Amino acid sequence: MKNFLFLFLLCSLLLSLSNAKAGVPFPCLSGTSGLTRIPDAYVLPYKNWNMSFDYGTLYSGTTQQQTFNYKANIGAFHNFELGIVGGLDSSTQQMRDGLYLNMKYSPNLGDGTDPLFLAIGAENLASKTQTDLYMVATKPFKQGPSLTFGFMADFPNGKFRPLGMAGIEVPLSPVHILADMLAGESVFQLNGGLRFFVTQDFVVEGRAINVLGDTNTGTTAKDPKEYLLSLSWLNPF
Repeated sequence: MKNFLFLFLLCSLLLSLSNAKAGVPFPCLSGTSGLTRIPDAYVLPYKNWNMSFDYGTLYSGTTQQQTFNYKANIGAFHNFELGIVGGLDSSTQQMRDGLYLNMKYSPNLGDGTDPLFLAIGAENLASKTQTDLYMVATKPFKQGPSLTFGFMADFPNGKFRPLGMAGIEVPLSPVHILADMLAGESVFQLNGGLRFFVTQDFVVEGRAINVLGDTNTGTTAKDPKEYLLSLSWLNPF
């Protein structure tokens, strides 16, 4: 609870300091459009698509491994985003057999002068151990930042595990500051990133996943500690 209150106060401070504009949808680590790690409620417009590659270091206990992920999303229908994600298997260091599937749907409730965007989705649908479901809301503010919050459920060891999630994107053109978290009864994970817009359609991003992974917090995390460099394109061809 103390960690959640700290993040909430930090987000409030950043909201009061920023005067920039919000950005366009780009993939988070899990593939769907979002922040550094968690999805947000934005959906790619119909017939638009993006793609992204992550490369960096994964920390497993006292060992370090190279990691690589690739992903792509398309606005398959109005208010519906469909995506795939693949990469290296952390245990074998070989490319995973097959691809995992992501889906996100938004009822398009973000119209008007003071919008609140809502979305539901699923990630890693072809995986036996990494599938999760989520419901998320994103609130863009007139000052520029966007605040995201919602609920995620995954199934480690075949058991239902509810997680809360929250995050913020602060655009300070051409750099966007990203921070998000996952929290549950015995789970806490903090992630951060910097998203640099080389052009409106091309982004270089630095991701820090599970930044508290090397400290004794008394909790577990959903993901291992990772430091990644990411390249993302919107409608590259």
